Amino acid sequence: MSFDTLKVAELKKIAEDFAVDTNGLKNKADVIAALAEEGVTWSVYQQTIKKLEDEAEEISEDVLPKFDPKKDQPEDTVLVRMTRANFRYDMLGFTFTKEHPFVAMHKDKAQVIFDKEGGFRLATPKEVQEFYS
Repeated sequence: MSFDTLKVAELKKIAEDFAVDTNGLKNKADVIAALAEEGVTWSVYQQTIKKLEDEAEEISEDVLPKFDPKKDQPEDTVLVRMTRANFRYDMLGFTFTKEHPFVAMHKDKAQVIFDKEGGFRLATPKEVQEFYS
């Protein structure tokens, strides 16, 4: 198989996943050329899909803690939400995932994350409740 067997909409989705600009491109050949220009070949695409599937299996096998909004937390605890597009991100012993983007932690550790990384912000308890309900 190759990109030639896919529809334009599917190709644009792949381009979006790889952060390839397809604005103004309307036909299959142009989208495939844009992908190739950015180094996204069929082989790279297949390897990425396999890697994502393997990582998804690993995540499902891991027992990740889920934030419990009803559990009492120490006074200096804040809620941190991952807003970045990663499927999983580990930092300072905390694990953020798409399915569980909220982590309760001490405010000093949260500040370290905010200072070093983008894509994280403070969250509210109501936001957590709405996400998990």
